[in-house]
Amino acid sequence: MNALRYISIVGLAAGMTLASSDDNCTVVFDSLGDAVIRRTDPGNDGAMHPDAVLPDIVSMSVCAWESFDPVNDPYNGQVANENGAHLFRLDITFDGLVNPAGRVLGSNPDPFAYGPSPVIGFLDIDIDDDEDSGGELGTAAETRYLANISRFGIHPDGSWGDRAAKSRDDLDNSFYTTPQYERSGADFALVLCGCSDLIVVSEGGDGNGLFDAGETWIVQARLFERSQGYLEASAAFGGSASGLYDPLIDVRFSHDTNTDQTLVSMVWALDMMGAAQLTGQPEQAIDLNVANHTSVVEALQDIIDGADTGGFSGPGWDLVEQWEGETADDYLEPSEWRVTGLFGAPYLDRADGLYVWTDTAGDDELFGDGNGDEFVTRMDETLIRLAVYGADGTADDADGVLDGVWTLDNPGFNFSFFDLDGTMKIETQDIAGIRSLGDFNWDGTVNTQDFIAYLNAWVASDATADFNLNQTVDTIDFVSFLNAWVAG
Repeated sequence: MNALRYISIVGLAAGMTLASSDDNCTVVFDSLGDAVIRRTDPGNDGAMHPDAVLPDIVSMSVCAWESFDPVNDPYNGQVANENGAHLFRLDITFDGLVNPAGRVLGSNPDPFAYGPSPVIGFLDIDIDDDEDSGGELGTAAETRYLANISRFGIHPDGSWGDRAAKSRDDLDNSFYTTPQYERSGADFALVLCGCSDLIVVSEGGDGNGLFDAGETWIVQARLFERSQGYLEASAAFGGSASGLYDPLIDVRFSHDTNTDQTLVSMVWALDMMGAAQLTGQPEQAIDLNVANHTSVVEALQDIIDGADTGGFSGPGWDLVEQWEGETADDYLEPSEWRVTGLFGAPYLDRADGLYVWTDTAGDDELFGDGNGDEFVTRMDETLIRLAVYGADGTADDADGVLDGVWTLDNPGFNFSFFDLDGTMKIETQDIAGIRSLGDFNWDGTVNTQDFIAYLNAWVASDATADFNLNQTVDTIDFVSFLNAWVAG
């Protein structure tokens, strides 16, 4: 969370040989040690595996790539110049030992087949830097970045971030209501969802079937896909369903015992020449067959043709129409792609739910920015107050008591952006997430000026002096503020 986006290759995970300028990658760095548990199950009490390592994003990157041996070891190579590159490489670094996920969905789930810390989640890629093209429809959108980022008290930068769902009420499965969390702009995604069984292509290590420290595995499944919101515009075939562009692809999991970090990597083709390099076969023409050579160019040309042909309407058309008249070759520069990540783990018991989210990373994420103005100010504190005042003691308050605390009903399933500390209660401690409670005047320092300012507000019975948010300014508020002020 709270990640910054850099066009830089400094600090990428071990295992990449860097031999180019820094204009050929998009890299997102994330704060180390910021993984937290954000459950999604009704009751907010579903158990996780007792030995689980919480997926904690260190960095994410996509780079133009040149492989020295694309058929046998596509990861052995270097960052390439985007002008003329035929491949790209995607990397996600997690802190600690995380492992591939077994099947989470289906009739016989076994998410812990390869170890106690399976990583679940999605890395979305916006190829064309257009927030109005791409995304997911229906309930699939509820598992993606914009539908869950508010669980972490984060607002992504810009107007695109205004599409993030602020509460469960926003997840209405209706494309034309705001916020349009479905319309994420994502064109492709690495999908680590446990949706199907993995094929273990190579298992480095002791061969015991578990992904252990220091091991490197290659697994295969339909782990990289074009956004399913484009299905209606597509003529592709040979994937998991007609219209889906989701080829079988290899993904490498590699744990470094020196850094105690896990690197998840994939290499895929930008164009049909890159697809030929990866297979060691002659270059094939675009044929929209997902079962043979596949590439970014082929996947884009398919939806460009669909947009040019038209003849349909509705959400699918709204997601694809921006591609009308475009040229696929114009979107092969990874340094121009936007990436966002949402990752977590499965529940110990599938009956509790699917995913527990633990970390996010994306473009200029800002914690506590409730109004989306790209600053955290007194106005954001006011929004927390108003949220409590509007719900506390009402039918929306689980305890129904006017006590300065809005307790979420059906917590876990329900959530609120203003629950900044993830307790499923919105209260004074959430304000403490964006300022020191003794820093009443918001100048970043707790001093005499704060005491004077609070005293004046308290004497005037100003709402800002309502320290405990119970809609009454009284002696209890004064004593509570005084204790916070003395504590600094």
